[in-house]
Amino acid sequence: MMPDTEKTSRTHCIRCGTCCMKGGPTLHEEDIILFEKGILNRTHVYTLRKGEVVRNIDETLMVLEQEIIKIKGQGEAWACMFYDDDQGACKIYQDRPVECRALKCWDLERFKEVMQRPYLQRKDLIKPEDGILKIIDAHEQRCAYETLASAVEGLRGPDSEKAGERILDLLQYDHYIRPFLIKKLGMDPNAMDFFIRQTP
Repeated sequence: MMPDTEKTSRTHCIRCGTCCMKGGPTLHEEDIILFEKGILNRTHVYTLRKGEVVRNIDETLMVLEQEIIKIKGQGEAWACMFYDDDQGACKIYQDRPVECRALKCWDLERFKEVMQRPYLQRKDLIKPEDGILKIIDAHEQRCAYETLASAVEGLRGPDSEKAGERILDLLQYDHYIRPFLIKKLGMDPNAMDFFIRQTP
């Protein structure tokens, strides 16, 4: 965490890379132009679904009220995939997402304003006639986090056996749908975290 004195005195980015190494940005509706220009594609991003627990800007935990799309990290690392550690620079700096443009670690007001703007969602990046949308909707209905949480809670009740079967059915469906889509529909394995990310 930056000392308060440094926060107030700093007026420009020193390219320390801290913000980039904490993870890729969340994308907003205005970032769709980056896909239209070919800067980003669906293999570069992943979807966090409604109901997932994530860390907020202040490092507190929160439950997502809607799905969001984020740029992937570098392998198992959190660092944004477009961050060049050797150069201390962004590989797509001229076309960086709106959150990156707004972020000034010494003054978060602009960033907080951008965070309130509408988020980009999967339906924005998939043609309406594409059948994958129906598969995504079916997965959301069957494997919603609210459904899983309800079933887990049911383990403590009189119908615990039924709740256990419900959880097993949900997890099996969630586990096998990605290999099925890759094999049967020829979908890119590297894009599956965008289309249907496995329930953590």
